[in-house]
Amino acid sequence: MFAALLAVLTLSSPDSGVLPVPVSLPDKAPILHEGLPRSGEATPAPKKRVFVIGVAFQSRGGSQGIALEQVVLGSPADRAGFTVGTIIVEIEGQSTLGRSAEDCTRMVREAGGTVSLKYYDPLTFKLRTRTLQKDWITPPN
Repeated sequence: MFAALLAVLTLSSPDSGVLPVPVSLPDKAPILHEGLPRSGEATPAPKKRVFVIGVAFQSRGGSQGIALEQVVLGSPADRAGFTVGTIIVEIEGQSTLGRSAEDCTRMVREAGGTVSLKYYDPLTFKLRTRTLQKDWITPPN
């Protein structure tokens, strides 16, 4: 029976009244991911947020302390008025004299939710102490 049906379908002629429909395909086929169309560009990974005061230290402290190499815009340190070049003398009561940037970063990290900094005020060159509350920020590139 199947063979007879196949023979009938094969021998039948197409309807002469049907015209082909023109189809245009896109120049570039969409990229599919799990059945959903995606653009051809990669999606960047979400940036990781960190719980910090938002500073980076110079590689090594000098005879007065360690200078700030970077202050992240909008960070707790930036909001408190710290600027690049500010000399940090103590972190949580521990001297920064001769310490590396890694040591100072570790001291800040281990301080908990607040960090006490003793520093030279860049405007008056007087020693001041300030306690900063850490905050969640997205580090710059």
